Amino acid sequence: MDREIRLLGERVEEDQRLIAELIQEETLKNATSEELGQYKEFLEAVAQFRMGFIKLLGKSIQNYTDSETVFKGISTWGEATGNYFLKEGMSLDSALAETHLYRKHIGKVIKTEALHRKMPLEVLFEVMEFFHSLLDHAAHSYSSTYINSYQKNLAVARQEFLELSSPVVPVNDQIAILPIVGAIEVDRAQHILEKTLLAVGRLQVSVLIVDLSGVVKVDSMVAEQIIKLTQSLNLIGVKAVLTGIRPEIAQTMIQLGIDVNQLALGGSLKQAFKKLTEMK
Repeated sequence: MDREIRLLGERVEEDQRLIAELIQEETLKNATSEELGQYKEFLEAVAQFRMGFIKLLGKSIQNYTDSETVFKGISTWGEATGNYFLKEGMSLDSALAETHLYRKHIGKVIKTEALHRKMPLEVLFEVMEFFHSLLDHAAHSYSSTYINSYQKNLAVARQEFLELSSPVVPVNDQIAILPIVGAIEVDRAQHILEKTLLAVGRLQVSVLIVDLSGVVKVDSMVAEQIIKLTQSLNLIGVKAVLTGIRPEIAQTMIQLGIDVNQLALGGSLKQAFKKLTEMK
């Protein structure tokens, strides 16, 4: 049986180009001539990738007795491919959608060769079961790596966003401005609070204008964080002046029971800055 299975693996490896062409033909059946010409180099690269993967599957079938080494090789392929396709911007769905085409065309080659050589059904069942397990493992390795790398990229992007979303900008020796833009959730609010306190301490300003004109909405959590920020600034001797509070935001804060009279409100950013500089 070992020799017969190796022969089937060799046939898959030998027919790698034909199998890759059949897969490419199915994936591009609805593409226009213009699209084929525009993405010619990319399609050639994809064809080479498919041939490499088919060759790997063929080699793996030939070495099926050493399953541990074979599956490690498939895992290595999945990790490298998942990271590469993510980097190139290829969607996970589009890559996984081709799995059934590999099953179809490689399976047909295996079955045709087995029938041609009049191999026992036992051999055919054994090699097909092993082949399907290889494809399943490849899909799992690829998708797991793709998703994990994608999540890491998202985490990095989110951290970069947080770093850029709380800039304390000094305008003179006494005054700095903190413009807040977009939605504020718990993590971002905590980040803004921590970074702001560190920044005003480093800059040694006495007034911080917190501009809320770019805030999407204010709910109870956001209002609580704004109050916490102003209180924290007061504790370290920095006066917090809130600007850019739209009527709907002011109404929401009142409905939430916040005493706006206890807050230093400065109208627009321009008005507050003008008033503060005239007082100096």
